[in-house]
Amino acid sequence: MISESARRRLHIAGQVAEHLLSSHPGSTVWLEGALACGLAHATSDIDLRLLGDTPDLPDSGSWLSDGVRIDLQVSGPDQMAQLRAFLRGFEVRADDLTVFRRVRKDLGSLTSLRTARQYQEEQWIPVVSPGEAEVYRAWAVADRAETVASLTEDLVGLAADGLYASVDLVLERLALTLASAECAAAGQPLLGEKWLPLMATRPWTPGTTTAVWHDTSWGWFRPIQQRLTSALLSCHPIDGSSSDPAPALGTGWLPQRYSDGWFLRRADDRVPLTDAALLTWAKHLESTTT
Repeated sequence: MISESARRRLHIAGQVAEHLLSSHPGSTVWLEGALACGLAHATSDIDLRLLGDTPDLPDSGSWLSDGVRIDLQVSGPDQMAQLRAFLRGFEVRADDLTVFRRVRKDLGSLTSLRTARQYQEEQWIPVVSPGEAEVYRAWAVADRAETVASLTEDLVGLAADGLYASVDLVLERLALTLASAECAAAGQPLLGEKWLPLMATRPWTPGTTTAVWHDTSWGWFRPIQQRLTSALLSCHPIDGSSSDPAPALGTGWLPQRYSDGWFLRRADDRVPLTDAALLTWAKHLESTTT
């Protein structure tokens, strides 16, 4: 249910869009960010983008309208077309992460594009197609999986040295990142963490995993592995049975999915898996996760 804060800001955004379009014929106005997804709080800004290629377009800037801050970005159509090219397909190989690094660098801009709605006849119409939204979903979950893997690398090292106060801090960040990965897997854009309680696919619990550090089997870590695996499988479903055996590995391994298949990763080590072996590993996680 949309809040009164969001409803008021959508009304103001429409008024500003009407003024911009009348002042700059032939241009286009987009609404972006959380408000474009129906989310806003009592002091939220309104993020708008004006697209056009005429010399009379204003500079990017901010101002107040009815006491609400308007943040306006001005762009040329070619800029958005270059960004949109990333949404043509999820193409990244484990041995060539050049494109992935570029996507991760521009993920904030891609998220703005993913949320963007164009003002047309007093309505806000989604800019990206359903197919482009699916490609964004794959990039977003891959980004979250990369962040989870990086945090886990810190987790393994800190736990090995008995630095448990620091481990607790990493676990808090890991809990937020996992929730974000699940939201992305459910088709939500990667908005700010403050929106996670409203977007989460499971009842929101701000607490982190209770880690029993003397448990050398790392049983407490299995829910993390299982949740990330489920998020990746929702983007890259596997048909068939889990007939291939999964490798027997130690603690801290996590799944990754690139264009060239599935991998288990821990720090800089990667083990390739067949689809069937990944299913075997996923079923084992599910059966051992409490």
